[in-house]
Amino acid sequence: MTKPCTTTPARRFGLRVLAAGVSALAGLAMLPGSAPRADAAPIRTQNGWSVLLCKMSDVAATPQTPTFFSQFFGAAGAGMNGLYDFFNNQSYGKVKINADVRGWYTMPYTQATEAAKSRWDKINDCVATAASNGYTVPAGNRIAVIINAQMDSGASGGRVLLDPGAWNVRFAAHEMGHGYDLGHSFSNDLTYQNASWSQPGEYDDMWDQMSAQHVYSVNGGTFGETGVGFNAFNRDKLGWLPMNKVRTFGSAGETSATVRIAPLQARTRSGSLLVRVPFNPGDLFNYYTVEYQLKSGWSRGIPKSTVLIHEVKNGRPTLLRSLGTAGKPPAQSVSANGVTIKVTSTGTTALVKITSQIADRCLQGWVWREARSSDHVCVTGATRSQVAADNAVKASRWVNGAYGPHTCVQGYVWREAYAGDDVCVTGTQRSQAAADNAQASARRNPARFVYGPNTCAQGYVWRQGDAYDYVCVTGSTRSQVAADNAVKASRWVNGAYGPHTCVQGYVWREAWVGDDVCVTGAQRTQARVDNADSRNRVARISG
Repeated sequence: MTKPCTTTPARRFGLRVLAAGVSALAGLAMLPGSAPRADAAPIRTQNGWSVLLCKMSDVAATPQTPTFFSQFFGAAGAGMNGLYDFFNNQSYGKVKINADVRGWYTMPYTQATEAAKSRWDKINDCVATAASNGYTVPAGNRIAVIINAQMDSGASGGRVLLDPGAWNVRFAAHEMGHGYDLGHSFSNDLTYQNASWSQPGEYDDMWDQMSAQHVYSVNGGTFGETGVGFNAFNRDKLGWLPMNKVRTFGSAGETSATVRIAPLQARTRSGSLLVRVPFNPGDLFNYYTVEYQLKSGWSRGIPKSTVLIHEVKNGRPTLLRSLGTAGKPPAQSVSANGVTIKVTSTGTTALVKITSQIADRCLQGWVWREARSSDHVCVTGATRSQVAADNAVKASRWVNGAYGPHTCVQGYVWREAYAGDDVCVTGTQRSQAAADNAQASARRNPARFVYGPNTCAQGYVWRQGDAYDYVCVTGSTRSQVAADNAVKASRWVNGAYGPHTCVQGYVWREAWVGDDVCVTGAQRTQARVDNADSRNRVARISG
């Protein structure tokens, strides 16, 4: 076995291995104030990988043929065994790997020389050797380097290195996940440490491919161990979950509900594929996620179908285990941070009871006024302090007069922050109370602004050309996309390119492979520009 996913000089280490909805919203992904930092960009469409096969100068063996790697990386329908099938399945058809396999090339370096180099340098040596033999990696292609001697496997700088001990789906898909900007999986079991160099809890979400070799895997035949697939957060980060199958609890004002969750392995079933449960008004990227994993398909190696609850913080999901239970299984209930989550049933779908007061919480920078204990109108801290001060002296401002025993003394009026509020305040403070009441809904419920790892930076919104279109664009571009979608049928004719040939003056938008909505040439160019700049428009998570 080899140490995965580091950029340290090549060394070999052992890993413990197991045998084994919300609907689209107006203003989507706009954050109030300045956006925190996050790292995500949706991955979809025909995806190019340059797979380079390189030999050491003193090792002549070619343990597998180029055809093997062409099938391993890029052959559709390889019996649900290869990487093409794996990523096509996990992305719900949004990623179709297009592998360009080249080599074997002989590098001008011995095995001993390469073994002493960093992983990044090993990869670059192969890339340079391919270039000297006439193959330059096309712009935009990701890179996987295959070497013919066991010394190191893993990822570095988004590129993948695989030696003969790593030519299986479980290992390769994990490292390719790093190529798609995914990090390692973690659990809350801080007593678990996979190896001396790993962090406590790292590699301990055995239901997720990003736990490397510490996953529930089965032998898939030609391409070895299959791995287990990606958890819901990672699929969300990659833009693989349709918007109408992701729900942010509380965003519509709900405080208690039983939520139906569809299995990730059976997305067409009724229910959400992912439920976010936010609880931290000060960090909109800190929330729980709830998903349902079915013992089926790529996840057929898991012990049983189960609901998984993660806490997401600093851009990383942590699986919550029942630490006091034998075997530390996934937690099936949570009661913390003002939230309760409890699994009530599992079957073809799962039912989960959720309660949360997030819909009644103030946005960051605001606090409850508390003119009375139930007064949750959100105001500035200064206003709340003034309200408390007025409440403390209310009796001194009452006289028995025209309006009864709570008539205000000269110069004061009833505050009227709520019906029956007869605390006497200045006219300015009564006007402030009325203004705060008018703004109550705008200042409440942080869940309205929780959109997950693909949240757009300030000034951008999701394009929403379809349910998977998480590319961030200007509001005017999204409006144009919606308008073009609304009239798409009127711009199609049966012509040279089939029934969706564009009428004169229009071209396919091609915001993704298969996007045949007809638009002007300027709009198609805009889609390409937006796609190319999408990574720069995603909010960045701190931490």
